[in-house]
Amino acid sequence: MSGAPPGKGQPHTGRHVIAPVYLAGLSAGVALGRFIPLEAGLRADFGLSPVEFGWLVSMITVAAALLAMPVGVRLARGDLGAVLAAGLAVMLVAGTIQAVGSSLAVLYGARALEGLGYLLVVVTGPLVLAACCDPETERVGLAVWSTFIPVGIALAAVAGAAGNGYGWRAAAGLTLLPCALAFGATWPRLRGTVETSQDQAAPTGGSGPLTLLSLGFSLIALLSVSVLALLPGLGADQGVGPAAGGTVTAVVSLASVPGGLLAGGLMAKGGRPRSLAMTALVMPVAALAVFSANAWWAVTTGAAVLLVANGLVLAVMYATVPLLADSPGRLRQGYGLLVQAGSVGTVLGPPAFGLAVTQVGWLAGIWLVTVVTVLGLGLFLAAARRRPDGS
Repeated sequence: MSGAPPGKGQPHTGRHVIAPVYLAGLSAGVALGRFIPLEAGLRADFGLSPVEFGWLVSMITVAAALLAMPVGVRLARGDLGAVLAAGLAVMLVAGTIQAVGSSLAVLYGARALEGLGYLLVVVTGPLVLAACCDPETERVGLAVWSTFIPVGIALAAVAGAAGNGYGWRAAAGLTLLPCALAFGATWPRLRGTVETSQDQAAPTGGSGPLTLLSLGFSLIALLSVSVLALLPGLGADQGVGPAAGGTVTAVVSLASVPGGLLAGGLMAKGGRPRSLAMTALVMPVAALAVFSANAWWAVTTGAAVLLVANGLVLAVMYATVPLLADSPGRLRQGYGLLVQAGSVGTVLGPPAFGLAVTQVGWLAGIWLVTVVTVLGLGLFLAAARRRPDGS
């Protein structure tokens, strides 16, 4: 597949699209993480329980959890760049409403509206890469793209730390800047990007490996958001203030980036996805420090290690989609399934973890991370085993 905005020319590799597409993804990640560093102010203003706060964090992914796959197949037939820009515009409007909303109902409603824009961005981003990039550049772009959630959450935490002194509304307003920049970059540069393949029909036949991959991705993806959502509470239990907790959350979020980039580099050198995915087993070990250590430095170190492993495994899963897709139509379906399943995990993860630690205590986090990791890894290995080369 190959496409380019009219009048822009078409470089041989398509590297020119990675930066604006990734900026759009970052905007979605920032939106997802907007309220994580603002927990104290929000709970004080609206009296939120940990579970209610978890739903506020994850509600943005409800639309993607319900609609990502059918929307992905449908959108591939139109102007991908215009759809990407439209998603950013919806996110910008909804985010503004959240920053000025005066009631919990308004916040939840605007969060659900923002989810429609989030859906368009996270589904369309990989499709733009597939339309414009050669296979090697696409693998690099997907490895980079896989980091948009943790990096976006880190940027949201930085905005929270910078704006918390002026109130949570000011901090929420700062999180809109990446979205505004992304809209300015994608609208003029990517409009007219279309899939030029003649395979526009919905795929037929079995999609078992892609389904297994997506289910595994869902479980692994929910771990990073859930652990990051709990970090401010863990810090508060150890006497860490909101500003310091938000800063630490930002730093820990960034730990996924080297993991994702390392995965891309190792696969480019011939690393086998199934072998690289075994890194997931590091996460339950790291969770021991996150949820049982008595020292804040040990908690944050464990969280950083968990996020590095998480970022590597998610990047491997993203890059495995083209290996399991036997046609452009199947590729669209695969990305849609991945986003939809990952969004389901992101919706359910923070409130589920919040409920568990509220009812049982922090040690419940260790068991949840262990069970989710083993199940997610098993599903991925089952999907990758379908490859004839055993990769």
